[in-house]
Amino acid sequence: MPLDVAHTGGMNRRKFVSRSFVAAAGLGSLARSALANPERSGSANDFKIKEYRTLGRTGFKVSDVSFGAGNLNNANVLAAALDMGINYIDTAEHYARGNSERSIGEVLKQRNRKSLFITSKLNFMMGGATKEKLKQRFHRCLERLQTDYVDCLMIHMTPNVDQIKHPAYHEVIRELKAEGRIRFTGLSNHGPEHKMAGPVKDAMEKVVLAAAEDGRFDVVLFVYNFIQKNQGEKIIRACKDRDMGVTLMKTNPVKFVTDLENTYARYKESGRIVGDSFLKALEEYKAHAAPAEAFKQKYGLQSNAQVRDAAIKFVLSNPDVHAVCPTINSFEELETYVKLSGQRLEPADRALLAAYTAGYGRFYCRHACGQCEADCPHGVPINTIMRYHHYFVGQGREKHAMEHYHALDKPNASLCTACAGPCTQACPFDVPIQPLLAAAHQTLSLA
Repeated sequence: MPLDVAHTGGMNRRKFVSRSFVAAAGLGSLARSALANPERSGSANDFKIKEYRTLGRTGFKVSDVSFGAGNLNNANVLAAALDMGINYIDTAEHYARGNSERSIGEVLKQRNRKSLFITSKLNFMMGGATKEKLKQRFHRCLERLQTDYVDCLMIHMTPNVDQIKHPAYHEVIRELKAEGRIRFTGLSNHGPEHKMAGPVKDAMEKVVLAAAEDGRFDVVLFVYNFIQKNQGEKIIRACKDRDMGVTLMKTNPVKFVTDLENTYARYKESGRIVGDSFLKALEEYKAHAAPAEAFKQKYGLQSNAQVRDAAIKFVLSNPDVHAVCPTINSFEELETYVKLSGQRLEPADRALLAAYTAGYGRFYCRHACGQCEADCPHGVPINTIMRYHHYFVGQGREKHAMEHYHALDKPNASLCTACAGPCTQACPFDVPIQPLLAAAHQTLSLA
């Protein structure tokens, strides 16, 4: 398959949609990449991995900034990433409907396989989890990847603590290791989630700590960022104690503050009933948004990119984190993250993140939380919907987010505009969940 270096993914649609939604209470437009920025500066060395860390007991030295292939359909981007020094690739059997693994396979044919660490995942809730089914599904992964082995096979979105000891899975792992088809095993989790194939019920902390205690898992992938720290830091300590590899997702909580004024105007225009709790949250939002210009001037902010970069440096500053795995599917995204390799938080970064957290942290619906869901009278899968909203607004994965939202077989957030908002009252972080859900519905359905 020829490499088309001109292809960078659906930027036009992303620019169109982003006009209606802003992040960080007016901190600016979507971050511009170095490729698109006429003021781009720096040498070629800026776009090289500068630090490698030992991935726990695997002993493999992985790039601190690694490649999250959740949306990958462009082999050219991955090829460029490997040229820049990235050597850890995180994928799964169903990412981009299998095209993630296929794209990786195209690149692997031209590379030294032993220089790379590839992780793929099997979801117990999709396609059967008997020993025979798991083996069949894994061998299809190998076919798509065009390789004889993967370095780590993970349980994807581990449904609950009981599945940590899944007998068929561990039997498959033993056999595949004996055959030389895998070297290590692990699991991923980002908290409670509603899926058509079955729900993820247990909290992220509970699941990953149980895996650490079990002792058979070598690598984990979970959520950790500068606003949502407590769960992640507890997990990182447990992993360090057991010499497990620590890889991270959703390390950047920026871009979660949606323009509620825009949402309110659109709902009023369409004749929808808007409840008092939404109006109250709108007034609170205005109060936070009013000093946004002063905030921008104080920190010299031109875009959300400065906060995003500080967010990545926050997790890279933790020596017990081995790899950050942002979702990458364009040259723009690739350069954005590789430039941060080897960096640490500076005093100015710490001040910026502290100010951002104090001013806008309560507008971030925490990943891997879901503590408010039991209070919803309609059974709306709140944490799942807010994560889809993150995929759309924070990662630019618009089609993926909208398809998943449309496929929900539980009540969606269309019920949230007129609701009294018991979820907001139940939130331990004082997040105005109800109006944010209403905004998410507008985004994900283009209502």
